[in-house]
Amino acid sequence: MAIVAWTGTRGVVSLAAALAVPATLPDGSRFPGRDYILFVAFCAILATLVLQGLSLPVLIRRLGVMDDGLANMEERTARLKANEAAEAYLGEVDSQFPTDIVERLRAEYDDRIRQLEVCASPGGDCSDGLFAPSYQRLQQDALDVERRTIIQLRDEYVIDDEVLRRIQNDLDHAEARLHVHE
Repeated sequence: MAIVAWTGTRGVVSLAAALAVPATLPDGSRFPGRDYILFVAFCAILATLVLQGLSLPVLIRRLGVMDDGLANMEERTARLKANEAAEAYLGEVDSQFPTDIVERLRAEYDDRIRQLEVCASPGGDCSDGLFAPSYQRLQQDALDVERRTIIQLRDEYVIDDEVLRRIQNDLDHAEARLHVHE
């Protein structure tokens, strides 16, 4: 509650009140001190933003507020259920698609489910997260090698620009999927 109170929006009311002061009086003369009122309101807002913004991390540490891990647990649970549902779907449609394609996709889901179960288990090591940085780095390096290879093939006139663009598009999608987990 202290954190919410500390980060409250006190400046909005001050600014609205200052801007509500009319520019002129009914007789047409300028409202005396309006510019000063606007300046003081702006300074008060700026001071509270700077003071509160810079002191918020100190306040959080002093209060001993810690992440309870609930959001991570909810994410793991949701990912696990989603992956299990997708794997069950693969079991339903396996006769409609070539077996090798279904098995390759099932293996990917099995791996994800295994990672999620390890993270969800008591004492499970999730220090690297669900997608280990070393694994992601290796995937990125492999994609970079693929890119260099297809560009070399194009430069050697083995493939044309249209084929290069199609393959690059696939590599871009793979790279985008890779960076979603960061």
